[in-house]
Amino acid sequence: MSLAANIPHNLLALAVNQSLDGIVIADALAADMPLIYANAGFEKMTGYSAAEIVGQNCRFLQGKDQNQAAVTVLRDAIRNGENCIVILKNYRKDGTLFWNEFNISPVKNAAGMVTHFIGVQKDVTARVDMLKHLRSSKLELQKVNQQLNVLAMSDGLTGVGNRRYFNEQLQAMFSIAQRTRVPLSILMLDLDYFKRYNDKYGHQAGDDSLIRVGGMIAEAFQRPSDAVCRYGGEEFAVVSVGMSAEELQLHAQQLCDSVRAAEIPHADSPHGVVTISIGGISRVPKSDTTTATLLKLADEALYLAKGMGRNRIGILD
Repeated sequence: MSLAANIPHNLLALAVNQSLDGIVIADALAADMPLIYANAGFEKMTGYSAAEIVGQNCRFLQGKDQNQAAVTVLRDAIRNGENCIVILKNYRKDGTLFWNEFNISPVKNAAGMVTHFIGVQKDVTARVDMLKHLRSSKLELQKVNQQLNVLAMSDGLTGVGNRRYFNEQLQAMFSIAQRTRVPLSILMLDLDYFKRYNDKYGHQAGDDSLIRVGGMIAEAFQRPSDAVCRYGGEEFAVVSVGMSAEELQLHAQQLCDSVRAAEIPHADSPHGVVTISIGGISRVPKSDTTTATLLKLADEALYLAKGMGRNRIGILD
């Protein structure tokens, strides 16, 4: 017998209702999985009363942002009757945005059938806003490190993540992709003819070009499910969850075109301006897949792109 069986039902209901987190229960057997319960924490977080939302699917909180990559992860978990934690862009009743860390768990009957889902919601807006602010405003990294301990994860020159940050994010996203069976994407990006650039214009100009290109990469991949880092020297890397090979191809091509369109002069390049080469891989990790294998494939794709003349992309699926 579990310890929960000894807790009086009225005490359990009181504890759930008084939780600061938003807690909802959805009927998994009814059409469109309507909510059948919402606690006071949910009401305070969203501005909606329980009476207003009971009978609706919880997706109404997404407003017009129902094409978020995290939604795909959430839908797959629901379809497979699995636990899932995602961060969603949601909207309160008054229209204000908040970032919702949404944790769902299936409830099964004696026959093993999923009958309900319990959702626990945390407002993580402050955390997300701080990370976005760090990326966009280039705050003094040492000062921010005292607050969020992020200095050890950031590249001191470009402001994007460093190799350690990439490795941690890669492992975390790999686990999510493998568990939820969604695509994991890795991009390796290299500034073309960078040694020639440094030799001609000097290391300060080289640093300036790294900062500028790094900012363009971060701008192109700024979802909560993206992670951008300076992998080493003139090489950058991106890891992302929930992006198909076609979407990755489009993003990579737009980025490649944007860097060239910036027209940073590079007289010792056959292209006349600073360009980048991109290699990538997008696939759902299998049980025998490793991060090392995916990194090697992405690196091979980059090598092929550079071998075909640079200023181009190569994506494997």
